[in-house]
Amino acid sequence: MQYFIMGATGYIGSYLFQAYQKDGAFVIGTSRKYSNKDNMVFYDIEKDTINNIRTDTYEDKRIAIVCIGETNIDKCYTDYERAYNINVIQTQKLIQELSDKNFRIIYFSSDCVFDGRNGGYTEESPTNALNKYGMMKAEMEHYLLDKIPDACILRIPKIVSALREKQNILEMWMDSIKNRVVTCIKGNRMSFLYMDDVYHVCRIVAEQNLHGLYNIAGDSAYSRAELARKFYNKLGIIENITIQEWDLEQFSFKDIRPLNISMSNQKFKRETGYQFTDMDTVIEAYINNLP
Repeated sequence: MQYFIMGATGYIGSYLFQAYQKDGAFVIGTSRKYSNKDNMVFYDIEKDTINNIRTDTYEDKRIAIVCIGETNIDKCYTDYERAYNINVIQTQKLIQELSDKNFRIIYFSSDCVFDGRNGGYTEESPTNALNKYGMMKAEMEHYLLDKIPDACILRIPKIVSALREKQNILEMWMDSIKNRVVTCIKGNRMSFLYMDDVYHVCRIVAEQNLHGLYNIAGDSAYSRAELARKFYNKLGIIENITIQEWDLEQFSFKDIRPLNISMSNQKFKRETGYQFTDMDTVIEAYINNLP
């Protein structure tokens, strides 16, 4: 089986690329920057076509995991035309090209497709995005379900890693220790997901030929403040940190943030038997990686 990681230098894409390489899988990754890494090729979704990339293989099963996109919520609002071009227009073209080459598609959507009023969303819950980013993701979900029915859409929340990376919320909270104050959005709840689970889910999707829409999320929902308290408590410094919650209006966001966007993962668990990693285990793994 061949894996093709579109966007293999981003937060999720780079992890997947390295994990597949570590497991000895046949994997090719794309980057917007020229790289001398093995199996990494140049590709700019705004300018290029995959016809310029050698994607042929003797394997019957070819999986393309699409990780390219503008994921910054405020940038999707302030630079809407460019973000829409990347996240919808060019991504649709890319996916059609991949499908024409007989790649099966794994596409990452977002919990931002929901309005955050109720939480506990399932795959049957209607989408009602409040911000431009969520609207783009919802449009892509509808496109794939209608036009590429053998694609698999993985709707994911905020990803937590055991690695020391700047995109990792645990690393952000680690950096906040020096200020002794962490500020969180009041009422913002989500089903945080472990990065390693993303990798294992992609393997399962490929091996079991899954298609359609799945919520891929942790078993438990937390507010940011609740998870931060758990993190600092495991570090043994909770008494030294002030965790404050502000109303959404107190932040200088350009676009709206939905609040309770927790999701149910029961469909994927029921069909595959997969068990997601709890946040206690993730935090402990992160702490074990500290110097």
